[in-house]
Amino acid sequence: QEGTDKGKGKGKGKGKGKHQVSEPKEPEAAIKLPKLRTLDVFSGCGGLSEGFHQAGISETLWAIEMWDPAAQAFRLNNPGTTVFTEDCNVLLKLVMAGEVTNSLGQRLPQKGDVEMLCGGPPCQGFSGMNRFNSRTYSKFKNSLVVSFLSYCDYYRPRFFLLENVRNFVSYRRSMVLKLTLRCLVRMGYQCTFGCSD
Repeated sequence: QEGTDKGKGKGKGKGKGKHQVSEPKEPEAAIKLPKLRTLDVFSGCGGLSEGFHQAGISETLWAIEMWDPAAQAFRLNNPGTTVFTEDCNVLLKLVMAGEVTNSLGQRLPQKGDVEMLCGGPPCQGFSGMNRFNSRTYSKFKNSLVVSFLSYCDYYRPRFFLLENVRNFVSYRRSMVLKLTLRCLVRMGYQCTFGCSD
């Protein structure tokens, strides 16, 4: 009798009982969001844009780079991007004046076109390697941060990213960082900043 009762119990806590075999679940499809239409100012050869592209966040439709070799590299790596090889201040002035194209016939991004604005304004003035950071030229370079903020103010993108050297945070007792954050907050943006290792 003892042997015939084996396996007839409810199997509570003993791993016995009815086994249910379930079909393997298909992984839930990730929500596919449209990529942000991006303008990369001071783009260089496109490293920052490429990072966002690889992350699936954005599609860089426009890039501005004044140094021709870097602009050419950007063009070669991003054939679908309109790359402007001219001063960003001149381009913004054109757009603000209502122009639709530049002197080369390239279509300029208009208000409402840019969903993400990213860039790394030249950093020589903030760099610890610059022995002449109190000279006029460096002050001019630092003013490119103001130019970049002007782009943000005009286009009002959903997202804005400014990348710079570590000293940007501490330069002149954080004055430049504080002014940058103050401008962005007054434009209605929520801001955060950090230093990567």
